[in-house]
Amino acid sequence: QNIDGLEGQCTDLPREKVVAVHGSMDQASCEMCGEKGDFDEFCKEVEEKIKDISKSDDSAPEISTPILCKMCGCATVKPSIVLFRSNLPREFYDRAREDLPTADLLIVVGTSLTVSPANTLVYRAPSTTLRLVVNNEPVGTRLGIQYGPESSRDFFAQGFCDNVFLELMDHLGWLKDIAHDKLPEASASLLRERLARASAEKNNVLRS
Repeated sequence: QNIDGLEGQCTDLPREKVVAVHGSMDQASCEMCGEKGDFDEFCKEVEEKIKDISKSDDSAPEISTPILCKMCGCATVKPSIVLFRSNLPREFYDRAREDLPTADLLIVVGTSLTVSPANTLVYRAPSTTLRLVVNNEPVGTRLGIQYGPESSRDFFAQGFCDNVFLELMDHLGWLKDIAHDKLPEASASLLRERLARASAEKNNVLRS
């Protein structure tokens, strides 16, 4: 549901593997005809054609001029994000219909699960699908998620996303496989701390 496009900056995950439910700031498209455009070119046009209301860029134009779609010619090109009350991309519904029936695990990360229809994935997943919620507080009980030892399919990992997944990757032995140079600095710092702690714990075990 995030629109920041960080998954494209931090990993080599193919774009076709990601369904940006609410769009992404690293893409541009035309609201009128749906034509997708090169984002770097869009950013260049913003710099050349849109005035800077903050007055921090002396090279920005004094008056804005439209950024036109190269396909239909309309001035409706913008970052490919889903605005309030706009329809979700068709891909969301198609992929949910195709992928959910065979899902072994559904991971819900950093969301309140209050926004529909994205939150419907929780109860549309088959009863055999395990559901892991990573969040600072339990969510989704109204959607059928059941927390506690009596639950056989729902699991809750409390904490910030970076910390929880570093813990998980540590248990799986994957920490050294992370591409350090592709992480945002805050995440890279957490990884360095985790690796240092793991190294210290290993040395303590060897000494004992």
